[in-house]
Amino acid sequence: MGCNLRDLSNPESINLRDLSGEKVAIDTFLVAYQFITSIRARGEGQDGGPLRDSKGRPISHLMGFLDRATVMIENGIDPIFIFDGKPHELKMGTLKDRKARKDDAKKRWEVAIESEDWNTAQKLGSQIVSYTREMVAETKEMFDYMGVAWVEAPMEAEGAASVHCRNGEVVAVASQDWDVLLYGSPIMIRNLISHGTKRFGKPVSAERIILKELLIENQITQSQLVDLGIMIGTDFHPGIKGIGPKTGLKLIKKYGTLEEVCREKNHEVPDDIGKIRDIFHNHPINSKSLPSSSMADEGKLRNFLQEERGFSDARLKRALDRLKSAGRLRDPEQASIFDF
Repeated sequence: MGCNLRDLSNPESINLRDLSGEKVAIDTFLVAYQFITSIRARGEGQDGGPLRDSKGRPISHLMGFLDRATVMIENGIDPIFIFDGKPHELKMGTLKDRKARKDDAKKRWEVAIESEDWNTAQKLGSQIVSYTREMVAETKEMFDYMGVAWVEAPMEAEGAASVHCRNGEVVAVASQDWDVLLYGSPIMIRNLISHGTKRFGKPVSAERIILKELLIENQITQSQLVDLGIMIGTDFHPGIKGIGPKTGLKLIKKYGTLEEVCREKNHEVPDDIGKIRDIFHNHPINSKSLPSSSMADEGKLRNFLQEERGFSDARLKRALDRLKSAGRLRDPEQASIFDF
């Protein structure tokens, strides 16, 4: 999840209609984990895992993406989902730690299942879920039938999305990962996917963070923001012990660079500091421009979700109605601007 810059930001609550008519890049993997950790089997005798179809295949991710993508489209937003590519070698330590925590949780989950301790099993269920390659492929296939654009990044999805935003191809990057700002996205949107839902009984609202305003308010440069993020801790470096956002901001404003902070405070300069900075300043993207949206194919979508995976008619109709209201559902007898 990278560093936490909330203490440095001043988010502005927005409505979905504020983004109407705009393309927004979305960090797919983080969204997928929101769905598979929240849409789960609950109650007595349930293991806390994702909901499954009659063949035992997980469908929580498909349910979530179908619902929230069509909500955005209905509100005039053109979402472009960005998938992670190959992780950078410097992220391997973070991924190894995550796997160790997941393996430990799975052992405890198995003990809970064996002893029929369903409360514990459901609590641990969200810690052991995975967004597998099969689930990724299913998501992409469903997006194709929905006419929703997607692209696979060469490395980090939020990094590539931020570069596309800097290039003016999308108006903002939707993610919960504050590293979006380290990658230099001019605008970050938090809670876009969960806008209108409730969290701890309170309604969730999308928030807009403007990078330029954050830098001005905190009197730092983009390069200093990257150094600050590295000191706090990112996926590519655990950070410097004892330095959080507020302390880090004071230090970077006083000493200017991470190296000077380390020199003055007797810390070791992080290994591979040049490589870490380069990940944020010069993140790779595919040379091809972002794909365009198209019309949804109702027949293929029905077959994929309803016939093959048992989605209810009500759930599918709700999504199709949203697509239709936005002019994104193909009518065999009527042409659309997407056909030209």
